[in-house]
Amino acid sequence: MKKLFVVLAAMVMTLSASAFDFDGINLNASVNKISSAIAKRGYVYDDKSDAFTGLCRGTQIYMSMNWKDVKEAGKLGQLIVDVPMKEENAFVVVSKMLNVIYHVAEGHKANVYSVDEDGTTLEVHKSAKGVRLVYNTPYYKK
Repeated sequence: MKKLFVVLAAMVMTLSASAFDFDGINLNASVNKISSAIAKRGYVYDDKSDAFTGLCRGTQIYMSMNWKDVKEAGKLGQLIVDVPMKEENAFVVVSKMLNVIYHVAEGHKANVYSVDEDGTTLEVHKSAKGVRLVYNTPYYKK
């Protein structure tokens, strides 16, 4: 449990440093620049999971992007990060920690956090293999 908290705290601190900077990748950049930055950070495409995989601050993650549902062509709509976790209470722990760091986004009841003044939100979901973080950028067309 302590290890889970330390890993999650490190990830959240990394993510909260800048809403549009995930593991050194500027999510406000163009499709080409984001793709290049992903490769430079060592993430590789995994056919089995249909996502990029790699280590983020020592934790294996799976990253996928929504380039289709956007208001502006060539921009990122969503960054989806799957964090594999075996702990039964992983979703609860992650949600509690995010409740301390972020405010629940206006108009939402829970598990959707406002992470930047421009309207970027972070949704937290329980997944079959752990926790899914979905970053909705201002370019996301809902």
